[in-house]
Amino acid sequence: MIRPTALGWKALLFVALLWAAFFAGPYQNPFFLLLAFLASLGALNLFWSWRNATGVDGAIAPLAAVPAGASAPFAATLSAGSRRRFELRAVVDLGRGRPRAQARFDVARGRCEATGELAALPRGVHPIRAAWLESTWPLGLVAMRRQVAAPADVVVHPAPATVEGAAGGGLAGLAAAFGAAGSDQPSGVRDFRAGDELRDVHWRATARRGRPVVTEWDATIGDGLEVVLDRRADEEEFEEALSIVTALALAAREAKERLTLHTQGLARTFGAGHAPWEELLRVLALAQPLPPNGPPPPAAATTVLRLPRARASDLS
Repeated sequence: MIRPTALGWKALLFVALLWAAFFAGPYQNPFFLLLAFLASLGALNLFWSWRNATGVDGAIAPLAAVPAGASAPFAATLSAGSRRRFELRAVVDLGRGRPRAQARFDVARGRCEATGELAALPRGVHPIRAAWLESTWPLGLVAMRRQVAAPADVVVHPAPATVEGAAGGGLAGLAAAFGAAGSDQPSGVRDFRAGDELRDVHWRATARRGRPVVTEWDATIGDGLEVVLDRRADEEEFEEALSIVTALALAAREAKERLTLHTQGLARTFGAGHAPWEELLRVLALAQPLPPNGPPPPAAATTVLRLPRARASDLS
């Protein structure tokens, strides 16, 4: 596909004005020479642009899920053949007035890669409307486009919640900080660091070593963590709950643990040997709150973590 750029439309308008002057003025020779020169230049530009883009192929690599409010990096591959190419761009278009993202190949030959960034997006699953390789070389008057393969969408999951001073960090520390029972177990001691709480100081070990040490917590959950997410919540409570579930899911994935989520319309375990984490992040990206009279979440043990936390005492 070939189309004029913004500069190309201005050039066409300028040529149209020259044609008008050519027919209206008494001195036609100078205008004729200028129009002939511009026509030759335009034809050469079309040929160079076509030659620069023809025979080129590429693809946009699969996009990893990203948190809301963060830019989404993407990688583009290009097969340029044996001929040297100039100023090629891989463009990703999300439509709906969103800015297009570009990965630039200033000079390319053979197979090469370039990276770009999608602008920060809100939580959700955003379809990719189109992706193409584009060349405006050498004069920027026309754009030659070739459609390329691209992922179907971009998954933007909730931004994960953070907790200052979570015991030992990791899944166990986060789960304990968010109210999960029996998730943190001591595994040893380490030197005291800035930010540690006094309640974690191991006083006997401190006395023996002559310097402050704290209890180190095991960042594992054993058989995994269960979470009940009740979607019958107002928007603020619901978004906070989604952020907590996302933080736990990312920590469980990092620790190679499992997480079971019970929510309206879903009761599934994610992790090794179960559903993939990408599916859970997609679920969290698409989740929407329900009205107060909506159905309850699936039944689960009374000891599991229940969210939103402000409604935990109301859930059965």
